[in-house]
Parts: sequence; C-alpha cells; structure tokens
Amino acid sequence: MKQKRTIFVINAFFIFTFAGIFITYPLVFHLGDYATGLGDELLIAWIHSWVIHILLSDPVSLFQANLYYPYHNTLAYSDLFLTSSLLSALPTYLIGQPIAANNISLIFSLALLGFSLFLLAYYVTKDFLSSLLAGLLVIFSPAVLSYSVHLQMIEVFWVPLSLLFWILFLQKRKTKYLLACLLCFLLQVYNSFLPGYFIIFSLVILFIFKWFDNKKQTKKLFTRKHVFYVLLAVLLVVPIAIPYFAVSHEFKYVRDIRETIHFALQPEDLLYPGDTTRLKDVLLSIVPTNNYSQNNEFKPGYLGFVFSGLCIFTVFYLWKKRKKIKWHEKSFFTIGMTGIILSLGPFLHLNRQTIHDPFPIPLPYLLFYYLMPGFQGFRNSARWEMLFIMTIAIVIALVISKCIARYSLRKRIVILLLLFGGIVGEFNFPMHFVSVPQIQQFPPVYSWIATTPKEDIIVELPIYNWNTTPYVSNEMLREYYSTMHFRRTVNGYSGFSPPPWQILVTDTLSNFPDRKTSAQLQEIGITKIIIHTDEYDMLAQDQFRLNNKKLPSGKEVIKKLQKEKSLVLTKKFEDTYVYKFNNR
Repeated sequence: MKQKRTIFVINAFFIFTFAGIFITYPLVFHLGDYATGLGDELLIAWIHSWVIHILLSDPVSLFQANLYYPYHNTLAYSDLFLTSSLLSALPTYLIGQPIAANNISLIFSLALLGFSLFLLAYYVTKDFLSSLLAGLLVIFSPAVLSYSVHLQMIEVFWVPLSLLFWILFLQKRKTKYLLACLLCFLLQVYNSFLPGYFIIFSLVILFIFKWFDNKKQTKKLFTRKHVFYVLLAVLLVVPIAIPYFAVSHEFKYVRDIRETIHFALQPEDLLYPGDTTRLKDVLLSIVPTNNYSQNNEFKPGYLGFVFSGLCIFTVFYLWKKRKKIKWHEKSFFTIGMTGIILSLGPFLHLNRQTIHDPFPIPLPYLLFYYLMPGFQGFRNSARWEMLFIMTIAIVIALVISKCIARYSLRKRIVILLLLFGGIVGEFNFPMHFVSVPQIQQFPPVYSWIATTPKEDIIVELPIYNWNTTPYVSNEMLREYYSTMHFRRTVNGYSGFSPPPWQILVTDTLSNFPDRKTSAQLQEIGITKIIIHTDEYDMLAQDQFRLNNKKLPSGKEVIKKLQKEKSLVLTKKFEDTYVYKFNNR
C-alpha cells in the first residue's frame, strides 16, 4: 500500500510538472527572452538579480538596494522574493538573463502549487484522482493565472505544505511535523509576507477545530519544546520584518484604508474574467465594464466554469450534510470563507460602489487593518481570494471523493476525466508573452556604467514618478538594465516610493537643467547625470506638462548644459549623454 501511494505521488509530480510547462508553453523554450509583460515583471526580475548579487557579495546589505538613492532599506519597498531567488539562482546563472528567474519561478511555482495541493488533498481524501482535481482546479483557474504579473501570489506552494505538516502534527503530535510546518512558514514569509498571514490564519483555524474535536489530545501539544520552536520561528521573521517597519516609521507611512477599499474584491468580480478563459466574451456580456468609470477597477476573480460549479455544489452538499462533516472539512471550509470575506476588504461593495445607504457595512478586514501588525502595509485586499481558492479546492476534493465513492472505479475515472477535460478545455491556450531585451541588447551606456567606480551614484534623466504613465515604463526598463551594474541611482520603480523622493523627482523633471536643480543633485551626492535626449524629445513632442511647465527637447537640454560650468560631458552614446560634476 505504501509503495502504491509512493507511485501515485511520483506520478502526480510529473503530471503537475507537465501541466506547469503546458500552461506557460512555449515559455520553457524562451526562459531568457520572454515575459508575461514589461511591467512588474521587470521589477521582480530586478529583485531576483539584486538578492542573488548582494547575497554573494555583501549579505548584510541585503535591504540596501541600489535604487531610490539616498534612501535606505529600499528593497523593503516591495516583496523580498528571497526564497524564489535562491531556488532559481543556478538555472538563471546558467541561462545568463535576469528575466529567467521570473520564468523559471512561474513555471515551477504553478507545478509545485498544484503538486502541494495534491499532497494535502491526498492526505485528507486518500483519493488519487480527486486530489489531482484539487491541484488542477487551482493552477488552471483564470483568477490564479491573472497573478502571473504578480509572481508572489503564485509562489504560495509553501502554504498547503505548511497546512499539511500542521495537520500531521495535530494528529500525530510528532515534533518533526511541527518543525516542517514552521520551516514552510519561514520559506513563505521570506518570499512574501501576505501568504505568511494565510498560513497564520489557517493554522489557528485548524487548531481551534481540532481543539473542539479532541481537547484532551490537543492539550498534549502544549509542551515547552513546541512553544520554544514556535517562538523561534517568530524570532527568525524579525530580521526581515525590521526593515519594513523601519520604512513605515521613517516616512510615517501606512497604506491608506481608502486604497484597501479601492483594491478590494467585489462580488461581481467573481464573474469578471482574465485573458486565460475561452469564456471571456460570454462573461463580459454578463459583467459589462463600459457602464463604469475607469476608477471602478475590475479584478479578474473568476475561478473557471468547472471550479465555480463545483464550489456551488460543495456549499450545498456541506449544508445538507452539516451534522456529519468532520473537523478538517469544517476547518478548510472556514479557512476558505475567511479568505473570501477578507478579500472583500474593509467595507462591502455592490455594483462597483461602497454601500452607504442606510450606512456603510463594515467587514472583518477593517478590524484586522487597525489591530493586526502588518495589515496596514497591504494595499490589495483582493489577494486574500487566493487563500479561498486553495482551501476550497481541498474541500471540493473531499466532497467529490465522497460523492463518487459508491460508483465503480470505471465510472469514477470517467467522471473525473470529464471534469479534467472541462478544466483544461476552458484554458485559452497559449498565454500571452512579450519579448524582453537581452543583456547583449541593453543600451551601451549600461555596460559602460559597469566599468565605472562602484562608489558612483547616478541619476538618469528625464526621471519619472509612478503616476507619469505611460512614461514610467522607462523606469522599469532602467531598473532591469541596472542588473548589469548595480550602481546606486536616484531612479526607481517599486510598490512604494518615499514621498520626499516623489517631490525630488517632480522638481527635477519639471526644472532640470536649471542651476538650482543641478546644485540639488550635486548636494545629495550624485556623481554622474545621464541624459536621454530621445526621451526629452518624446516628452516635448507629446507636449507633456508638469507643474504647468512644458518640458524642453533633448537638444535644448544639451544646449543649456553646455553653458553649465559645474558639469562636464564625459561620454556620449548616440542619444545618451553622460555628465559628471567638475569636482568629482
């Protein structure tokens, strides 16, 4: 029997590996030159590259990333991605392109997410096919695949693994399972904090239901050794949590609750599709977006046709059998409901509006926002849907396994294969990819910067803030190009940017090359100014205005700089000019 289970597990691993490759095909053959987009994908590629670079050269400076000079702890402006950086380091090095880390992580995170859900479902159901169903429902879900741009929400396979080891610990009371659970928790938190909260909420809920199921047995878990290990895990989170709290304290900054309300999932979003479902046009006819302003942001929360249908069936089944369901079934269902309720944010929305009549309807997220450490740092409450997706898939596996148990093996296989076919058949193959600049295609100025002194501090102009769309995309590319040199730079793009930095950027963009702005850049320690005249020409041609000022053309900028005695032209690359201050 044990050998049979091992064979099932090995087969499942290869099935989900193939599924991860299939979903992202032909990415496996373009690991170094494709991406799902040129937005946050470039930011995450830069984070991966920075983490590996600094761990090999100066690990103590992990959070002192090269962007947003002169500010500190700048890596804490976004997710850390420490775990995925380490896991993808060797193949990325062999491929030799920064974007490879993202693509490797995407493929294998989908595969491992499906496989980890299979392992959890297989433990609680002992049913191979129903457990495969749980994993396939999740990794083919349009809601999950919409997170390919936000890779940290697909790299959550440590969550089901942590839950699996926690259940084993609750049932068998062996310390090794607790240690495995805590290790998975740490690996998840070191990658991204929000999924760490998924684990915390889930472990607490599982413990509560186990307590009421068998208080006597559960009390035995409270030993000094077990409490010590839990406290040690918490202590090991502190070194990576401190920089995030330091940033929040430095700028007296937390996410405005209005942002959390704006980015919350709304009930109708459960019908709003992404691009990975063949039913997109049908669903958009049900949820028309042209009836609303652009401020009413839709979130692709649609689970998939089979997934949605099985969710509804499962809820009705559990209600009907509510007196007979076991503690772990209640636990997973409660965890799922916790996820979906928290995804709705602090206040209830309907029809793209926060309900105000007769009064706003507060939701549990509001309480956690004000009382739970770290919650005020999260902007996108809709991402809690991911916890719902993972755990409701486990509940579906439990219910389907029970419902078809009375049928013959042949009928069970037919039913599950039909469900598999519906899941895979809805997938809008292939995913959309774009080409990413190769290192050998990077503008020559960046390879030249790599030869300059490591102490150099640069600024690339024109410089953009996050709200200067569409020009801010240039900052994402510069960030990606900086993986070639990692020199400190004023430029940056991330999930957060310091308010004083935003003022500096606005002043520099609107006023440079006046003498006052040049002096300000010199005063903060800039050694080189890189001028992209083609970008200045684009801004002038588009008649872009900032602070009610029209920006100069590239030719006008260079003409003014030729008269500036404090700056000297040191290098020129077609449309790119490099200046340094006279005394540096």
